[in-house]
Amino acid sequence: MIGKLLIQFVIGIFIITQVDSARGNDADTCEVSVSPLTCDQPTTTIETKDRKSGRKWLTPIIAFCPEEYLLATSASLPLMNRKVVERLLRYPRDGRHDYFWPRKGEVIYDGGTTDVIFNGALVMKGESKGRTYCCGLTLEVFYRVLQEIEKVPPQFLALGPQRLKLLWFCPDLYSPGPSEALEALQVGRGISPDAALAGDFVQIWRHNKSGHSVIFIAWAYSPEGKRVGIHYWSTQEATKGIGFAVEAIGDAPPMIWLEKTSFARLLSPDDWR
Repeated sequence: MIGKLLIQFVIGIFIITQVDSARGNDADTCEVSVSPLTCDQPTTTIETKDRKSGRKWLTPIIAFCPEEYLLATSASLPLMNRKVVERLLRYPRDGRHDYFWPRKGEVIYDGGTTDVIFNGALVMKGESKGRTYCCGLTLEVFYRVLQEIEKVPPQFLALGPQRLKLLWFCPDLYSPGPSEALEALQVGRGISPDAALAGDFVQIWRHNKSGHSVIFIAWAYSPEGKRVGIHYWSTQEATKGIGFAVEAIGDAPPMIWLEKTSFARLLSPDDWR
């Protein structure tokens, strides 16, 4: 991207107008314009823990409230991003859909909150307690959006729900996940990190080779204006299931490896092939 991009985002209780240098992690300049929102518990620090060593990193960030941000800005998003945001905001964040990654020999399910029927067939199997895991939840959101707009992708039968799920769930280390799945279905495309908007699908990879399937909310910025993390929505142990979270970008083993992380956008049906 050449030149400067003018965007708006919410930080804490403020709407901030940011002139982004579009140079990755370079410092950005921000100017407060208005403060019409309320936020009881803004996120002000990213806490990163290494389970093996016990080491902990604290990364200060500009105060941020994800739900208030989405409510204030989603009207300006592309159509399908807006649909994704509207859908994720409907999910309860009270722990009823706890995080559960099944181990060998345990219950087999697809990670969504319940069974998902699409185009007359069972495409995702839920779990009796309504528990969830990340890639299953984000795939469920995708299907719920398709149900809402009452559209079946032209390539859906050719690709098949099992192949779609395999790609979405990452068959290999550092697979792009949703990006590859949406492109195979010809309903979406991979995008650069600088182009990311709320409602985009992200396959996070970390330096310790662990991953996480999430829906992008916004970038997290240091008080100096440096891009230092990702605010997202998914299901994870830290939030006892479905909820908003934030992770740091960096070189430490448990931090996001941005160069390996993939971003994808669901396109409007007019752009499906």
